[in-house]
Amino acid sequence: MVQARTRSWDPAACTGCGAVSEWIHSRYVRQLADATVGSRPVRIDLSVRRLYCENPACPKVTFAEQVSGLTVRYQRRTPLLQQLVEEVSVVLACRGGSRMLSILNITLSRSTVLTQLMRVPLPPLVTPRVLGVDDFALYGDTYGTLLVDATTRLPLTLWEGRDAEQLSRWLREHPGAEITCRDGSLTYRRASPTAPPTQSRSATASTSGRACPGAFRTSPPPTAAACPKRSPPCPRRVGARQDSE
Repeated sequence: MVQARTRSWDPAACTGCGAVSEWIHSRYVRQLADATVGSRPVRIDLSVRRLYCENPACPKVTFAEQVSGLTVRYQRRTPLLQQLVEEVSVVLACRGGSRMLSILNITLSRSTVLTQLMRVPLPPLVTPRVLGVDDFALYGDTYGTLLVDATTRLPLTLWEGRDAEQLSRWLREHPGAEITCRDGSLTYRRASPTAPPTQSRSATASTSGRACPGAFRTSPPPTAAACPKRSPPCPRRVGARQDSE
């Protein structure tokens, strides 16, 4: 356990309006969990100030000071530990992430790890050069549409339904896809002519490969003359025992 205390004469900025204040209201102790040191859990007991906001237009009457690099509002973990939890949750998800953190002597339930995973902001969407479009069944007769990057095989987005208007709207809002790989559905085929003119013609391929055989076979099938001839059967060894004996 590490005990620390902030300075009493340093001004702090209000978390609501940003005005600087030195008018101290009180103090309280924040307990922060930090990354392990030598496989041992670390807890920081930090004494921080609660100050009055001197800006009369600010809706906040008092505010708690924040220490840069150590505290975050409404957070009981340091930024270092929070980054570790988020990275583990992204790689291993809830159950596996909880087990990995327990090896590091960081006790978190799988529900907490899943909650931290859901709070991780998504990376900015980059329109791929080769876009994959396919549908899937959610339940019963309700279907959804899935868009993936055909090069990296990573999902981009999904939505409920499989109509051409939604796909056309997405293509107009995210220009840059040169090739669209889709199944043989007539619905997705109708969305391609309404795409921006910068896109090339979509390459249609069904799941079984019958809709676009040229995309999977670049050479003609071998003829009978090109196939190697069967070799004659090997002669039986002299003196081999017959099966009837």
